[in-house]
Amino acid sequence: MKKQILILLFIAVFLLAVACRAAMAQESQYTAEELSRKYEPAFQNVLDWLSKNPGVVPGDPERERILKTLDPPFVEKQALLMPAAGRFFRERMNAFLSDFEKTKPKKGAIVWKLYNHTDVIRTPKLTVAIDLIKGFDQVAFDDASLDRVIAGVDLLLITHDHADHADPLVVKKFLDAGKQVIAEKETMKDEPFANKLTRLREGSLAIKDVKLTVFPAYQKSTSNNIYLIETADGLKIMHIGDDNEIEHASIEWFKKFKPPLKIDILLPNCWCPNLALLLRYVKPGIIISGHEHELGHPVSGRRSYSYVYSVLSTVKAPFLVPAWGEKMVFEPNFDAAAVRK
Repeated sequence: MKKQILILLFIAVFLLAVACRAAMAQESQYTAEELSRKYEPAFQNVLDWLSKNPGVVPGDPERERILKTLDPPFVEKQALLMPAAGRFFRERMNAFLSDFEKTKPKKGAIVWKLYNHTDVIRTPKLTVAIDLIKGFDQVAFDDASLDRVIAGVDLLLITHDHADHADPLVVKKFLDAGKQVIAEKETMKDEPFANKLTRLREGSLAIKDVKLTVFPAYQKSTSNNIYLIETADGLKIMHIGDDNEIEHASIEWFKKFKPPLKIDILLPNCWCPNLALLLRYVKPGIIISGHEHELGHPVSGRRSYSYVYSVLSTVKAPFLVPAWGEKMVFEPNFDAAAVRK
């Protein structure tokens, strides 16, 4: 009897797998325009919710529910080609630009989360963009909007030489505007403007009201810079790019911090495989998620909001999950538990 039940269960699982593959095959036959029409209501619902300025706060079940509705369209193979995804991106970047061009902190820092793993950090005297890219296909800045972002930024930091973090078009625009670009030694080394980049792999320097410290890390075998930004009033913000120390186990960059390094804000990539280990040595007041739904990756290389929430809910630190273009304001000595809408 048990054997018969197991056989029936095996057949049921097999038939379910076949049905799922068939459904996926049928879905893949849809054009980008058909998928766009299918998901347009979901994108619009999120835009409507974000237009109410809900605020990025820890432990907000409504935010989690709303953002997870973007998972189905963003895991479509053709997501980058969907006009609805492009409109969503542009509307979110327009909202960002409207706020960005008129907002300046008197102390601490403002952090805007853009697409992918791009963050823009503004202190009273300096505005820094990290891993700013134009984007791809439908999900991309037009030239005028990109120029507006660059006009408001003083300094570009690049963590590593991958296309979803380092964009030659963006770098050239910064350099043509007479602005500094800091990167590790391998980034765009074959570009005509390569000698105009500031190469920094380790160490510190002062720029206006910010102290910038670089720690050498890796994404597997690719050099990856860790950037620690410290404001004049002591707020510490760390962006780790695509830090992935699989090939440098036991000699990870963060193991030098004894006692652990206390910072205010950590900006990790959402699948950071060594996050639990990192958090033994780097102690953030709050974590801000990044790099979810990188549409330039194949579907298997994307991470959904559902994944982000499942991972970050296991760490022993408060966390924020902003949508593209949202702002977070941090004052010196802020209390993560007191962050409110």
